[in-house]
Amino acid sequence: MELVFFACMFLLAFQRILFQLILDILYFPLWWYGVGLRRVMFGLFHMLQDANASLAPGLWLRNIFTPMYGQTDFQGRLMSFFMRLVNIIGRLFALIVYLFALVVMLCLWLTVPVAIIYMMMHVVLVQ
Repeated sequence: MELVFFACMFLLAFQRILFQLILDILYFPLWWYGVGLRRVMFGLFHMLQDANASLAPGLWLRNIFTPMYGQTDFQGRLMSFFMRLVNIIGRLFALIVYLFALVVMLCLWLTVPVAIIYMMMHVVLVQ
């Protein structure tokens, strides 16, 4: 009697697990390009905000005419202006490179499942 009970429980658990697996496989594309994409975009946006906060090119731009080290003579102001200008250009370049890397990551998120399915179909059809 116990053997029949365990066999029935095994079949019920196996059926439930198999059904859930099939549902998860069918739901995966909807999640990947829906909720998952929204989460990734939200995370990438926050990563860009953090990079902007840490590089702060806007702050450097606001203080471009402020003399460095309190040197208010013409040479000190001129040197401060060009040093900050170079600093702003470098920080903007770093921010643009970071933005480009984030866009590449988003493109990878969108294309990886399609590429995997393509490769799997290619292997199946070639053999």
